[in-house]
Amino acid sequence: MKLQIPSTGVLLTLLSQLFNSFMIMFCKLLITDPDLEVPMHPLQILFVRMSITYIFCILYFCFYEKNKDFPLGPKGFRKLLFLRALGGFVGVGGQYWSLLYLNVSDTVCITFLAPTITSLMAYFFLNERFTSVEAIGGLFALFGVVLIAKPHFLLTLFSSNLNSNSNSDSTDIVSSSNGRIIGSCFAFFSTFGTGVAMCAIRKIGFNAHPLFMVSIYALFTLIASFVGIIILPGLSFIIPHTIKQWSLLTAIGITGFVMQFLLTAGMQREKAARAISMTYTQLIYASIFDFITNGTIPSGWSLVGEIVIVIAVFSIVYFKPDTTTTTINTNTVPDLESTLHPINDVNIELSTYSDHDHDYDDTDFKISDDEQSNH
Repeated sequence: MKLQIPSTGVLLTLLSQLFNSFMIMFCKLLITDPDLEVPMHPLQILFVRMSITYIFCILYFCFYEKNKDFPLGPKGFRKLLFLRALGGFVGVGGQYWSLLYLNVSDTVCITFLAPTITSLMAYFFLNERFTSVEAIGGLFALFGVVLIAKPHFLLTLFSSNLNSNSNSDSTDIVSSSNGRIIGSCFAFFSTFGTGVAMCAIRKIGFNAHPLFMVSIYALFTLIASFVGIIILPGLSFIIPHTIKQWSLLTAIGITGFVMQFLLTAGMQREKAARAISMTYTQLIYASIFDFITNGTIPSGWSLVGEIVIVIAVFSIVYFKPDTTTTTINTNTVPDLESTLHPINDVNIELSTYSDHDHDYDDTDFKISDDEQSNH
């Protein structure tokens, strides 16, 4: 094992989770706004968020970098782009629907199986290496999630009189056994949807601009959420009527767009197991923002869980097996600039695992001066 500086992909994914936490904070402020007579449904927030995201993508491809492949993406990768959009929608939709049957803490714990499921899917379908450090670190991070969320289904194993003595949010929803099974199925579908979306991004790689993946996902989701608002009983569009509400909706759209772009760019540059593990940090960001906005101090167990997550993520980011140097040919250069302007037929030297040809990150790429001058 050796100590390693975090790659650009890891840093982009970490930054995406910061913006994701900002977005969640703005959502919470909007939903709990006392000026709203009827709380805004998450589907409407999702519709507005994806509408803003898609508008930004249109502006980019129509005015900044005109691309003949917009809006469907480059030929040969459109099925994968659609798969990314479908998986992303299932990931988001599964979370929302599971909340109808499960407590928030239960849903969080189940959906945070997504990093492990994504890593296993990448291992089996993309031949990406899944190291023991990543596996153990992921398990410890999931244990930290359990300490923070304190799911009802685990607490009942240790306390038979939990429902009569506890004042936590785990008693806010009383679910039948059938309801909990349905909710758990939705949550598990969410994790698999996320895994499919992330693996599709890895498979596409640098053959498509990251905003293609974001735009198709946004278009698919805004159409699906619009249909959901129309056909589901009891739902209707709520028009914001204060500057604060409009500002929060706009902030949700902007932070959601930035989060999706950073997450996609990060997944392009780093293998799935390491990149997706960074999503655990959003719980830490959420605790910080909750303290800033509401003055809520995490419990002792929550603090222990956050420390466990930090240690687990640190181990995944900074430790990897010893590497040897080899030379390969590729048709793309994995840096942020090359994502915007692809460079073809470049000989690249990279550091890779001695027993696997596909496990690398962008910090190891070295382009010769002669080839740089040719481009």
